[in-house]
Amino acid sequence: MAIHIKLIKNNIKSSSSYGKYFAKTVSQGEVTLKSMVREALLARGYDEGAVMAVVMDLEHALKVKLSEGYTVVLPEIGRFSLRVESEGVDEPKKFSLRRHIKRIICGFLPAGHRIGGHGIRYNFCDGVETVWQHGYKP
Repeated sequence: MAIHIKLIKNNIKSSSSYGKYFAKTVSQGEVTLKSMVREALLARGYDEGAVMAVVMDLEHALKVKLSEGYTVVLPEIGRFSLRVESEGVDEPKKFSLRRHIKRIICGFLPAGHRIGGHGIRYNFCDGVETVWQHGYKP
């Protein structure tokens, strides 16, 4: 498994890293839930309708529990929670839910494990390497 990268120059003049090049991942496209279900079917031999039903039921349950204010933990996948973005006010009495809440966001923290004193390794990143984007090499 490998992700593709290319180098991008920072052209923001006010940045302390102006003019430096940074690696950026390059998407290889998108995959749909249906195509991922098919891959699971090939790997395990399950019925497509049954797998799709379970995934759709999970999606519904996730939405319900998030809207009830729960943090949803899916082992080996990660944690989902809702949070809000709002404008600040000078006094609590002046805060209005309708006027000051700008949007609700679904946050996701991928599952992972600590690596000594070197931070966290996320499960989805295990075994992934980097390669240059096809046709690109500095």
